Amino acid sequence: MDVLFDARLLNRALSGLERVQLNVLRELSQMSEITRLRLIVLKGTEPAKPLPQNIEKVEVWTTDDIIKVIVDDKPDVYHMTWFPDTTPRDLWLPLLAPASVVEVHDAILNRHPEYFPSEDLWRWYDSFIKRLIRNADRLLVHTKSVAREIKDDLDGDSSIADIAPLAVDPDLQTPLSKEEVERRCRRIGFSGDFVLAVGKDYPHKDHESLFKAISRMDPNVTLCVAGSKIWRHGGQTSDEIIKRLGIESRVKWVQGLDDVDVKALIQGSRVMAFPSLEEGFGLPPIEAMTLGTPVVAADAMSIPEVCGDGAWLHPAGDDKKLEELLRRAIAGGEDTAALIERGHARAKEFSWRRTAELTVQCYRNAIATAKDRSSPRPEVSDPIVDMLSVISRYGQDDAEKQSSAWQQRCLGAESQLRRAHAHSAKLEEMLVELQQTPPEAPKEEPLAKVIVNGKRPRWSLRRRIRKIQDGLRERFKS
Repeated sequence: MDVLFDARLLNRALSGLERVQLNVLRELSQMSEITRLRLIVLKGTEPAKPLPQNIEKVEVWTTDDIIKVIVDDKPDVYHMTWFPDTTPRDLWLPLLAPASVVEVHDAILNRHPEYFPSEDLWRWYDSFIKRLIRNADRLLVHTKSVAREIKDDLDGDSSIADIAPLAVDPDLQTPLSKEEVERRCRRIGFSGDFVLAVGKDYPHKDHESLFKAISRMDPNVTLCVAGSKIWRHGGQTSDEIIKRLGIESRVKWVQGLDDVDVKALIQGSRVMAFPSLEEGFGLPPIEAMTLGTPVVAADAMSIPEVCGDGAWLHPAGDDKKLEELLRRAIAGGEDTAALIERGHARAKEFSWRRTAELTVQCYRNAIATAKDRSSPRPEVSDPIVDMLSVISRYGQDDAEKQSSAWQQRCLGAESQLRRAHAHSAKLEEMLVELQQTPPEAPKEEPLAKVIVNGKRPRWSLRRRIRKIQDGLRERFKS
C-alpha cells in the first residue's frame, strides 16, 4: 500500500495534534502492509521529533504542489490529517486521489463562531469543513462521540467514519522519581496539595467551574493550569473570574513546559481536574492515569468513552459536584487508591500500535469504497459547480481571509526558522516563497488588519504581506 500522509501541521511546535501525528507515523512506518509511506511537509521545515528513516518527505509550498504529487504519482490512498489552509483548492485533494481519508478530530470550532475574528471567517471555515468531509471516501475519527458529531454538526455521513482511539505519548509513560518530581514542582512553583488542570481557557474547557470549586476548598489547596490565557471577551476572562472569586494567589498558569516538567506536575498533583464540556478525545486524563494520578472529569462528549471507570465523573458544568470529588481525591483513602488502580488499567487499554492498525483498516475501507464507486459521490456529481458555489459564497478576494491564511504560514515559517537560528535574510526569502500572491487589491481597498483575541499582533501582518507582494512584483518584472 502506497500512502501519502498530509501532515502540514508538523511545521508547528510540538503540542497535542503534532504528538498524535508523530506517534501514528512511527507505527505506520513499521506496518508490513504499507510498502511506501510519504509525508507531506511544508518546504524548509522539520518536525519537532525525528522521523523514522523509511518515511519519505515530500516538501511542498502550496496545495498545487500536492495536487501534482497526487495526479502524477497516484498513491493508493491520500490521508489528510488536518486542515491547514481552508482554501477552495484543498477541497480538490480528496477528489483527485485514487482513494482518500480525511481525519476529523472534532467539530468544536464549527459550533463556536465566537472563536473566530469575524462571523464571515467562521462561515467560511464551517462551509469548508462540511464540504471537505463529503469529498472523502472515508473519515478517520478517534471516538464514537466524534462520529456522532459528523452527523449532528457537520451534516456528514457517520457510516463512513472509522474509529481509531489514541494513546499516551511514550515520553509521558515512564514515571519520574519522587525526588525529581518534588524538585521540578518546586522550581515551577508548586508543592503540597495542588490540583492540576490543562488546556487553554476557551469557554468550552469550563475552567470557570473549576475556579468556583477551588474557591470553596481549603485555602492551602492551589491550582496549577498548564496552558495559556487567550480568551479576551470582557467580563469572561480567566483573570476577571479569578479576581471575582478572590483566589488570585491560589491559581498559577504555566506554559512552555517540556515533557519532563509535564510529568512532574502530573505526578506531583493530588488530582487532575478535567471539567471540559467538549472534547474530541481528551488525552490528559489517560496521561494522568498512566502516571498514577487520580482523575476527576466531566461526563461530557468523548470523556466517559475514553475514561471508562478510570476516572470519577461529574455532571458537566456542575461545580459543586466537581468540588465534592476533588475533596474526595485529595483526602485519599481506599476509594482513591482503587480509582488510581482502575485508571492505570484503563490507560493500558490504549496503544499507538492499535491506533495504526485501525488507521490501516480505514485505508483499506477507503480503497474498497473507491473501487466500488460506480456512480459519482453523493452531492459531488459536478465538482466544478460545487467548487464555484463555495467560492462565490466566500470569495478569496476577501482581504481578512487572505490575511488570516497568510498569518498561519508566516507564523509557521518563523517558528521553524527561530529553532534553526536562521538569519533574517533567510526568513524573508522563505516568506516570499511560501505562497503565490493573489492579485493586487485596488488602492482604495487596503488589506484589513487582523485582530487576534481583541489585540493587534506584535508584528504587523499587513506590513509582511506588503513585503511579500513587493518582492514578487520585483521578481515578475525581472
